[in-house]
Amino acid sequence: MRILCLSAAMLALAAIPGAQQPVPAPAAPGWQAPPPTPGAISPQESAYKQDAVEFTLAPNEGMEYKYRLEKGQGFVYSWKASAPVHFEMHSVPDGAPSTFAETFEKLDDRPAGHGSYVAPFSGIHGWYWQNRTKEPVTLTFTAAGFFTNSQEFRRGVPPKVKQF
Repeated sequence: MRILCLSAAMLALAAIPGAQQPVPAPAAPGWQAPPPTPGAISPQESAYKQDAVEFTLAPNEGMEYKYRLEKGQGFVYSWKASAPVHFEMHSVPDGAPSTFAETFEKLDDRPAGHGSYVAPFSGIHGWYWQNRTKEPVTLTFTAAGFFTNSQEFRRGVPPKVKQF
């Protein structure tokens, strides 16, 4: 019986005009709706992927971690280091010489980084981190986006490739 009364009260309340949502404020004089914003949405053919990794960098060690993206695909990311590190976010376009990279951000002594990225061209896109301290540094990294694989590069070790 209580459920029936409660349901009836909710239906009665829902029938009252304006009970479900507040009345919007009137528009400013002369205001007009803007046209749709081009490029505000970027539909993708595949589902987004998630990645979470943890690295340990020995004293004075550097490494790279990159994602394979096609032009226009993107991701959001967040990383945190146990001590400040030097880092560089850069990309290598398909077909470019191995010595070429377009750098987007390069900073010293940073404990963390967060943001989003959209690939301006097809290729591999990611970070180089370097531990310039005398102690090991642990780096945790997470990303979600439209990448197809990740590639880890360390000096003297074959690249590690993870498919998504």
